[in-house]
Amino acid sequence: MKRLTTQEVIALIRARGLKLTPQRLAIVEYLQQCPHHPTAEEVLAAVNARFPMASRATVYNTLNWLRENGHLLEIHEGGVMRFDPNLEPHHHFVCRQCGRVEDVESELVGPWPQCTLPGRHVIEGFDLTLRGLCAACAQSGQAAGT
Repeated sequence: MKRLTTQEVIALIRARGLKLTPQRLAIVEYLQQCPHHPTAEEVLAAVNARFPMASRATVYNTLNWLRENGHLLEIHEGGVMRFDPNLEPHHHFVCRQCGRVEDVESELVGPWPQCTLPGRHVIEGFDLTLRGLCAACAQSGQAAGT
């Protein structure tokens, strides 16, 4: 799986003449180890746990910069923007009960049929979101008799 890497980000930061601050590094490290798709506020909370003076602007600007440079994907789900450090082509599963967003490998879904849209649109890719109950919510629902 191709994920956000510290080495690539450090190289990009230096190539652009930006400063490699401890806060920027903490953002990248958090995104690398984060098991879910965090919001900007979750990233801010995690970075502030290590660097209480890290500003909201630093976190948001760094997230946007990483996204603009192809090191982070955005997921818009339920009116919330989340960030995804998994850069491999993949889909997502969203639990309707707990809201958890999980990666689904493209191979598990199968090939998407070719289609042509009216008006000379050029399809460059697609995102598929599967919805239902995650294993934990499904199991707790069965245990509760629902």
